[in-house]
Amino acid sequence: MDVISVLWQRQMKRYVRSRSRMLGAIGQPILFLLALGYGLGSVYKKAGEGNYLQFLTPGIIIQTILFSGVFWAYKYCSTSALGF
Repeated sequence: MDVISVLWQRQMKRYVRSRSRMLGAIGQPILFLLALGYGLGSVYKKAGEGNYLQFLTPGIIIQTILFSGVFWAYKYCSTSALGF
């Protein structure tokens, strides 16, 4: 468990120091909500009943978590291949 804690702390330090990664992690879901939510929301209203943003938001949250996990795993594999 100590190994996981050390790796997590290392990745969190790298994440906080990289402003572009933080901006991307926050900006991408907001961009998707704005573009898809308001752009396609009118089409969804014509097709049926319900709120499109309530339908879209959980998927975007899960997508953000999934992408973050994949990128962190890639970063771990690439640094471990270099011997770090």
